[in-house]
Amino acid sequence: MFFRKVNNNPKVHNKRKENSPDIITPHANRLVSYMNTHPATILGYAKYYGEVSNAVSARMTDIDSTGFVIAVKEEDGLESEIHIRFKSPLRSYNEVRPTLTRMAQEAEEALNLPSTAPPPSMMSDSSSPTSHTPFIMPGRIDLSITIFVIITLLTIAFYPYSTPTIIKEIRDFFGTNLININLIILVIFHTVEALIAFIVLTMRSEKDTMTLVKWVAATLIYGHVWLLFKDQRKED
Repeated sequence: MFFRKVNNNPKVHNKRKENSPDIITPHANRLVSYMNTHPATILGYAKYYGEVSNAVSARMTDIDSTGFVIAVKEEDGLESEIHIRFKSPLRSYNEVRPTLTRMAQEAEEALNLPSTAPPPSMMSDSSSPTSHTPFIMPGRIDLSITIFVIITLLTIAFYPYSTPTIIKEIRDFFGTNLININLIILVIFHTVEALIAFIVLTMRSEKDTMTLVKWVAATLIYGHVWLLFKDQRKED
């Protein structure tokens, strides 16, 4: 596989530094994920703004207030990373959608391409639907504690022997009924969390079935439904 250096066209800008603060950076992953569900639009950007007329596929890899980055593959197999500059830097997140829509329409008209439908809202607010919510694993410590508690409760409740001694001591101290009640509460709580995860993702119009399954199954096992809103809290 061959890779070409970044185009030096004046419409292209240098990629932002990783540590540079930017008003769009907190939303970048969500925007990139959404925009890549519109490959024809990204290809139009590559052909018109990146001036790669023989491009056969393209996908967005990054975006900030000054522009966005797309990886382009050409007919001959060459690949390049194109940095496309906005006409003027974005001043707020609310400017992203209209700016990208205008750019798409301009590219379509110039290249005589079929018009694409206006994209749905890309707002990061949890009340607004999104096309994709990437699956997030809980932290190692949280995951370890949760699994330890579940295994401990299951062992104490259903292990058929009173050895090792610690099992008998815990049963005698708390009582079998209290342990069983706690286990039932845990199962109910996680079931409710899994149901919440399913409802939230359905309301967000999650299109990736495997992502939906991962969220629901993982939430049913170890809870942590709050991770479903983690990115939204960071972006607000």
